[in-house]
Amino acid sequence: MTTRTCLHSIHVALLAGALALSTVADVRGQTAPTPGGGGLADGGGSAISAGMDVPTSYVTNSIVKNINAARVECGSYEPIYRIDCLRQRLAEITRKIPRGPAYSEARQIVGRAASQLGRIQAGIADQKAPRKRSRGNARLKAAHVYTADRRDKLNKAMEQARQVIAEAETQLLRAGENSEKRAGHYQQIAAALGSTKVLLRST
Repeated sequence: MTTRTCLHSIHVALLAGALALSTVADVRGQTAPTPGGGGLADGGGSAISAGMDVPTSYVTNSIVKNINAARVECGSYEPIYRIDCLRQRLAEITRKIPRGPAYSEARQIVGRAASQLGRIQAGIADQKAPRKRSRGNARLKAAHVYTADRRDKLNKAMEQARQVIAEAETQLLRAGENSEKRAGHYQQIAAALGSTKVLLRST
């Protein structure tokens, strides 16, 4: 074998080895796709992966901040728009809560509350009143359009909506009691959700 041929063979072998190492590094550095696609989006849009087994302070704080942002936004509108605003924002927050054992019950409870608010609001929607275009908030930037409620039905609807939120708050606290790891996290979520009752005072 000539010197030139020998050097060429060594060069090819080294190149192949480098490619193999690069491939291994790339595979190890990849992030597995999250089940169901996505997860909890923090205010800036970053996603937390789904399928979590244990609650974390970061995720819980994100959920709490999202609920608080929804409360502030909905509170800035006339009372006739608040039930629909809270309904839509809670539904949006539900979609951002990661799936998996850590937050599965919280996800179900918040989602169920949003659905119940929707049933209340559907029965008193004022189709003649102008709709309110969402101004959004720092955490939840998706645009929404809120439907007004009939003023003559609003007080009773507000009372029913408060009951929905109060029941969801209680359910979250009970769900947290079933696990020491979840207790403090679910208490924080329950407190944030309970704070939205201030939006639903009779006018």
